[in-house]
Amino acid sequence: MEVPKTIKSMLSTEDTQSLIFSFVYLRLTSKIDRNWILKGKSLKSELDAVDVPDYQNEFNALFERAITADERLTTEQRNELFNEMINIPILHLMGIGSRVRNQFRTNLLNSKFSFEKLLVSLADVKSCDKVLDPTFGFSELIFKLIMNNPEQDITAEFIDERFVAMGYIAALGLGAVHTKIYTGEVLDEPRYVKDGKLEKFDKVITVPPIGQKMEYTENLFDDKYNRFPFGVPSRRSGDWAFVSNALSSLNEKPGSKAVIVVQDGALFHGGMDSIIRNKMIDYDVIETVVSLPAGSIGTSSAPVSALVLSLNKPEKMRGKIQFINVDKEQLQSQNTRTVEFNDDEIAQITKWYHDKKDIEGISKIVSTDHIQKSTLLVGRYVHSTLYKVDGNDVQFHSDNLKKMAKVPLNEVVDITRGFNLTGREESTDGMYQIIKISDIKPKIDYHSLTYFNLSGNADINRYLIRRNDIIMAIRGNINKIKLIDEAVYNVAINSNLVRLRLKTKKYDPMWLRLYLGSPLVQILLGNSSVGSTITQIPIRDLEQLPVPVISLDEQIKMADDFIEKNQKVEAAMQKLELEKRAIKKRLYDEMNITGAVELL
Repeated sequence: MEVPKTIKSMLSTEDTQSLIFSFVYLRLTSKIDRNWILKGKSLKSELDAVDVPDYQNEFNALFERAITADERLTTEQRNELFNEMINIPILHLMGIGSRVRNQFRTNLLNSKFSFEKLLVSLADVKSCDKVLDPTFGFSELIFKLIMNNPEQDITAEFIDERFVAMGYIAALGLGAVHTKIYTGEVLDEPRYVKDGKLEKFDKVITVPPIGQKMEYTENLFDDKYNRFPFGVPSRRSGDWAFVSNALSSLNEKPGSKAVIVVQDGALFHGGMDSIIRNKMIDYDVIETVVSLPAGSIGTSSAPVSALVLSLNKPEKMRGKIQFINVDKEQLQSQNTRTVEFNDDEIAQITKWYHDKKDIEGISKIVSTDHIQKSTLLVGRYVHSTLYKVDGNDVQFHSDNLKKMAKVPLNEVVDITRGFNLTGREESTDGMYQIIKISDIKPKIDYHSLTYFNLSGNADINRYLIRRNDIIMAIRGNINKIKLIDEAVYNVAINSNLVRLRLKTKKYDPMWLRLYLGSPLVQILLGNSSVGSTITQIPIRDLEQLPVPVISLDEQIKMADDFIEKNQKVEAAMQKLELEKRAIKKRLYDEMNITGAVELL
């Protein structure tokens, strides 16, 4: 059911939402019935009489806006509007109100709640569990829990007073019995406090603001509840602040766990985020990381993951972390922007979580000793077996790669990142030229390169290239690779590129260039890449890229043979293309249309 046209035409979005939820509350408390309009009562007289001490401030914020909106309507408009709303079932009406602003995102009655249902399933919520959602305004979690079990013991908190009032009304409408909703900013001042101590819960399930830049107060730096023992998270995103808060709100009973959603960037960013991750790994509180497809969460299009945390991990998971990859290709959802999980898919993901088995391309159990640089990106540990490379389907056999005789790339070449050129250093009469990713083509046009002069104390020799160097992109289009096969002078590369310079005579530069363009390398580098918007290959991963151990003579023979045969194939393809054009031209001549169109 859509928003009634009368509402759309009369009021703003905010006014409509306030008015609908206020109207729902009065209907739930039997203050409004079908005869209400006939009695000549105003919305203001009814709302002013509402007395709920625990939520007085919240209701004031909601009702004031509703009253203001109501008073802008004429008597005829009010009668038309309320006559329409009185005939809509309460849950449908509540769903309309939530959908107006898209905060609850969908109709409360008809919503599939698929994302929330997955999180609840991973948390394995029992009817006797005390559950906390400290940022309930960013998801429908508590409503999913209430619909499953109105008697569930639920505590929730959110910063927006008006939204808390709507949440209270929604909970009331769904029949909640033991649901407590607080107004507050949980990182600054958690409200679920008893006798001066933070309450502890059996399950903490939450979708916090994803990747949001934070402004912390002194309360967080000197937190009286010691919620941040691993360190104060960085301000660029609050993901680890919310993770620390969730962990601190958890009790130590067997089976107790926190399930919290974070953006993928939080799993590999350096700085304070890295320090906190490393300490959490050392304290062995991370049980599982589930990578979810982009579009899983309605409030963000960025890739996200669900962390499962515990202060009392199962015995078989002590000193280990499970990584699960949920690929969009595994799901039936056909929507390219959003993801819906059906019941079978939720059951399957939950089964992978409970089974704790290694499944190629899906699940991997990794010892905490083998976690790479405190990185928790699922893609580092779980790799697909099927890939699309250069338009071809490729099967990846990781076991065979392990058996291959190989050395890391940094034993073969010196790897140097390029120069970070600024605009003020560019100059048409500069002494040096610089290659950017866009300049890497089959034949580099050196005459069109940007000129620059070096400023500061940078050592230009670190960035200059010479014949037989290989340059490759490590940011953005990571498939761009070029062997410098001619003498060049005073040409540098920019910071999105790296220079690979052979430091051993055991490898041929052309063979190495061909190998770096192979499907195997593209797959390995793709698995190592990080970044939710712009892909980047960490230098440390490039350094460890495996290079086959093959004799120099064999390398030279392979490269020469490939180049010779490839040139013949390209020449043949060019000849066939010319023949194809000639056949088309003959056809168009016979059609007598070449006077109107000319093939160039």
